Amino acid sequence: MAKISVIIPVYNTAKYMDQCIESVLAQTMTDIEILLVDDGSTDGISGKKCDEFAAKDNRVKVIHKENGGLQSAWIAGTVEATSDYVSYVDSDDWIDADMMEGLYALTSVAQEEAGQAGEASARDIGYKNPFIDCEIVAGNYIVEKTGERRKETQALQPGVYTGAELDKIRRRLLGEEVRPVTMSRCMKLISRKLVLENIKYCDPTIFMSEDVNITLPCLCDVKRLAIAKDSYFYHYRLVGSSMAHSYKPNFLKDLELSNKTFREILKDKGIENADQQMDREFVMILLLVMKNELRCPDKDTAERVKKIFLREDIKSKVTGTDVTISGLANRLLYFTMKHPAAPVVGCMKMILGAYDKKTN
Repeated sequence: MAKISVIIPVYNTAKYMDQCIESVLAQTMTDIEILLVDDGSTDGISGKKCDEFAAKDNRVKVIHKENGGLQSAWIAGTVEATSDYVSYVDSDDWIDADMMEGLYALTSVAQEEAGQAGEASARDIGYKNPFIDCEIVAGNYIVEKTGERRKETQALQPGVYTGAELDKIRRRLLGEEVRPVTMSRCMKLISRKLVLENIKYCDPTIFMSEDVNITLPCLCDVKRLAIAKDSYFYHYRLVGSSMAHSYKPNFLKDLELSNKTFREILKDKGIENADQQMDREFVMILLLVMKNELRCPDKDTAERVKKIFLREDIKSKVTGTDVTISGLANRLLYFTMKHPAAPVVGCMKMILGAYDKKTN
């Protein structure tokens, strides 16, 4: 049986699929299975490419399904997977050849196989690794953008976290300017059972921070968390920088739904400071709401910003929640949130516009 199931959701990404799938097929760790989940692609190419890869390599399995969105695609792959560990790769990204081998080496199972944990006599009498169903190994990644290549590193120091150390981490999963562990489901190995037990929290109507739906409850339940050193294996392709800088009209509505959902997850998992974490997280995400409103091409930016940030519930959260913000850009956005006067909003709109023009 394969040691890792690599799940690749596919939807109209024929332009990038070859590089993505070939990078997975080229892994130095060969005992893997690859599940290509065609989420009802309509370009006439992506679905066929999936079948072509399966015909060339018996490690590749294809799932063709009706379009249901990204969450439904990786969930379908997870349900069909057969390995103890799953890893997710989006079909417009790619990975280094040693990613699976490098991350697997940090699992408790691999540590035992290498003789670094457990007693042979115990294993001989039916011993079961206590972490195989409840661990996460997190690597780092590189943002790949036209004209820019940026390394992103997990905020937690490399090492293995269990017991009381994990309890401390769970008290700060959300609500910090830089999260201790990225909430992306990618660039990680995750116990398949841990994912399956938490799929119930996934909400297909959430489009902002949708990976938090699954990564947050998994981090609440995880019993062993390994943070890899260096390990910039995953290459996150930022497609169309103008899309990242575009205005999204339903952004605040999405935020409020996410806030409600994530707050419920933390409470359901028994995290004592759930409300405090989510109050801080709400303010942090409001920074993105401010940035989004400043990018609106309409001329009534100041009025819209005032309407949002002078709303009583939002104003009370911004002024009454203790947050630590160190980044210069975020400090400027935070100041604008607290003082949404027309001159301040106008100045920030000009600054953001200049930045977008420079980086687009």
